Amino acid sequence: MPKVAGGASQFVAGGRLSRKLAAEFVGTAALVVCGPGTAAATAIIARSTGVAFSMAQLGVIALAFMMVIIAMIYTSCHINPAVTLALAAARKTAWTDVPGYLAAQFTGAIAGALAIWAILEQPGLDAGLGVLSYHPGHTRAAFCAELIGTFLLVLVVFGTTTDSRATPGWYGLAIPAVVFAVITVTGPVTGAALNPARYLGPMIARAVLGAGHGLPWHQTPVYLTATFTAGLLAAATYAFLGGVKDSPAQSQLARPPRQPDRQSDPDRRTKPVRRAVAALPRPATHGAGTVDATVLRGWIREAAQLLDDNVHYLTHLDAVIGDADHGGNMRRGFKAAVRTLDDTAPATPKAVLDAAGDAFLANLGGAAGPLYGTGFRQAAEALDDRADITAVQLGVALQAALAGIQELGAAAVGDKTMVDAWDPAVTAYRAAVEAGADLVEATHAAAEAAERGLWATVNMQARKGRASYIGARTVGHQDPGAASTVLILRALATTMAVVTGRPVPVR
Repeated sequence: MPKVAGGASQFVAGGRLSRKLAAEFVGTAALVVCGPGTAAATAIIARSTGVAFSMAQLGVIALAFMMVIIAMIYTSCHINPAVTLALAAARKTAWTDVPGYLAAQFTGAIAGALAIWAILEQPGLDAGLGVLSYHPGHTRAAFCAELIGTFLLVLVVFGTTTDSRATPGWYGLAIPAVVFAVITVTGPVTGAALNPARYLGPMIARAVLGAGHGLPWHQTPVYLTATFTAGLLAAATYAFLGGVKDSPAQSQLARPPRQPDRQSDPDRRTKPVRRAVAALPRPATHGAGTVDATVLRGWIREAAQLLDDNVHYLTHLDAVIGDADHGGNMRRGFKAAVRTLDDTAPATPKAVLDAAGDAFLANLGGAAGPLYGTGFRQAAEALDDRADITAVQLGVALQAALAGIQELGAAAVGDKTMVDAWDPAVTAYRAAVEAGADLVEATHAAAEAAERGLWATVNMQARKGRASYIGARTVGHQDPGAASTVLILRALATTMAVVTGRPVPVR
């Protein structure tokens, strides 16, 4: 008897549009089989037993919709033309993809309704295959029910799947939950379509099967106008609500880059997440011209702590355009590297970087594990076994790390990856050294350049990795890999300042 739409999930089983459309077809078909199919089965049972339709039956139908959405939401299908249109209006789905999405959804709904007939046979057809209608004379109430119900659904989709401030992973429960709640209220009025495909699929299937006589086609404009309008209203509403600023507790890194007027207003400076730095030896003879194994071990330790402090921030970013595991993976990988370095106490910078790279490959996981692992190992390969390295040699190592990451990931600047932070950072570092800067100044320049690169990813569309599967929906969000790169390079700059007894540069 009800409804509905799946969520705008972040994950897609394949990068090509054909795979996305296949997911839409399968997801919408599954929704109709399990949702309207449950409604038809409930009607069959009610007829055979003489039990009057009640809230109990409505609850079972609502639960069926809820469960199938939970099952299908992680395939990344929208399952709902109203959701697709709203995402396109908000520039989170490419308009060029919309016709394909709608075609897949409507054909999937028809296929799902035909599958109900294949399962329940004639009794299912006699029960209506889940076709919806409202009582004559209640057009206004029907329009309001579909408008308000779909509005709430799409608003939750936007809030849980497109906003980096949303708690990672909860969209899989939040979207089905609002579907359940809305069905219990609007179901008695309209059957709770909340989804143009779910509404039209059973109607067309009945017509194809020769049972089209008496179908309420005259009510179709009410259902379609209400649901599509609601989706657009929800997109506009969330665009307004999305302007609300983050609270300080949500993320202290995820703020706009420093603006020139902040120099005259110290209270508006972006502050680092942490003030204290992991304890490092500060030998009086240690200048700002060389780096030894102790300093690099301190860097890895400081990076591990900074990544741990920002684990939720990284997870939030990855929940929007990835699979919500980047924060946890980075924390695990760098903690493992710290343990390895503590256990083995490598004596040269080369050995430190090599051991850290091995730890990342073995423990970091996800796409970032091989990238950071390869990068650090390539950095180690660029060095010899001397006990100290100069600023120039550290620059060579950083350049080798970038080359290793780019070679493995086949990524370039502009692809919305960690390369967009690494590349400007390495360029800034080497330029600073060539201009006569010492290690403190050069690493600070690298961290600042990396953060500018991070913010540049906001306006990019991802072309590599899992994020590329959702295409235009990645625009408007920071890249998680670039964000973790900023943290790692900021840790390097802070470490260099501390070990040389120099003030930590104010961001």
